[in-house]
Amino acid sequence: MPNLIEAPIDGAGSQTRKSSFLGALLLLTLVGGGSGAVFAKYIVDYTEQEVQGRMREQQSYSETLPFSISTRVQKLDPLVTNLASPKDSWIRVQASVLLEEETEGEVGLLRKKVEDDFLGYLRTLTLAHLEGAAGLQHLKEDLTERAKTRSKGLIHEVILESVVIQ
Repeated sequence: MPNLIEAPIDGAGSQTRKSSFLGALLLLTLVGGGSGAVFAKYIVDYTEQEVQGRMREQQSYSETLPFSISTRVQKLDPLVTNLASPKDSWIRVQASVLLEEETEGEVGLLRKKVEDDFLGYLRTLTLAHLEGAAGLQHLKEDLTERAKTRSKGLIHEVILESVVIQ
């Protein structure tokens, strides 16, 4: 007769295996849930730090502006005049100025004075002065300096909107 293996029929061994399996499953569930909670807490803290950091950057940016919050943009009339050299060349400048908030009557008078000063300056330029990016940068700096002097510091900056040379 062949050798037969007999298995015990009692249910005590299978009950122990079931409780061990459920215990291991419960332990793995608790470890997974705990690690997920720790990871979620880390993500929330990191996101809060980033948001607060960006808000600080925005606040510091507004504090580092070279002019005050009450500064306004005032458009100037287009300036058209001939250049000093060559005689048949013309320049048209469209610009705006950043100035402190003042009453309308003073702003209108100040604008006209600045426009007249700019026209006088533009008539002294030659085509060689305006060539390239450096020429435009020098033009902007010179106009800004003249506007600051003419307005006794009320004008902070000149913004060149367009420059056409023909």
